[in-house]
Amino acid sequence: MRILFASPERDLLECFKSLFDPDLGETVTAFDGTQVLYIIANEQFDAVIIDSALPRIGYREITEKANAKNTPIIVLTYGPVNPHMLSEENLPNDYLSFPFNSEMIFGAVKNVLAKKSSGEVIRVGDAEIDVSGFCIKNGPRVTATETDVFRAVVEGKAFPVDGRACVSSLNAKFAQAGLKTRIKYMTGKGFETVTENE
Repeated sequence: MRILFASPERDLLECFKSLFDPDLGETVTAFDGTQVLYIIANEQFDAVIIDSALPRIGYREITEKANAKNTPIIVLTYGPVNPHMLSEENLPNDYLSFPFNSEMIFGAVKNVLAKKSSGEVIRVGDAEIDVSGFCIKNGPRVTATETDVFRAVVEGKAFPVDGRACVSSLNAKFAQAGLKTRIKYMTGKGFETVTENE
């Protein structure tokens, strides 16, 4: 497996290279957005992981290029993920907030790659999420975490408190796609899918 990891922190680059290479394969590193765009244009990767604070060229443009090549991309952020971030047009395949440990980053990479190769579709009401395409059918893109939250709601399982941003963004995306399915909190039951106006 080949991973491109980009961060302005050179010590972090070396740390991740030594962490990823033994377990995941080859890691190529970059320290600014210009390097990342050049490398993405000229090489193939199984996944790209970039720091949201990369200098010179921002993560949104890099995400657009990675999406165009169908290369999974994870963006590392310095605060919690919010609905505004999840509504961006060039949405990465997932976000991961600092601080995180090696298990969390490995888990994020494996989760994104598993979804990309799954061919799975989750259907509820008129909502349909193409898991491997990271999108709502005939609608906007979704992250791996949004998909996990939607699956948890459909299966009646709990999800982390920070998943509430995903609920909000999914409802907005369902509305944008003209769907009637929504996720709603039901007292005593938790989050469930409902048809609008229920």
